Amino acid sequence: MKIAIAVTSSEEDAHVDRRGARAPYYLILTTDSGLSKILSNPVSQDERRVGPQAAAFLVSEGVDEVVAGDFGPKFRAELENNKITCTEMTGTASQVIDKLMS
Repeated sequence: MKIAIAVTSSEEDAHVDRRGARAPYYLILTTDSGLSKILSNPVSQDERRVGPQAAAFLVSEGVDEVVAGDFGPKFRAELENNKITCTEMTGTASQVIDKLMS
């Protein structure tokens, strides 16, 4: 399973970003292997249609779940239309990973 965590920076101890679609980075965690990578969000600075574009980016990465502090309606709808689970969580990326892996 691949999980994208919206994060505020590219550091391992980054906080979960409250703005799911506008997060500057996504930490992509593969639960089977425990491996992760940080990807820059290519649409975080766009002015319009950020939700659908961010969702399309995450779909192209093959994620099954997205974790963020909050989801805008267009971002959530596009993710759910693609059968991607939306999970609201706060804290640091490492705290979220610990919760998800337990």
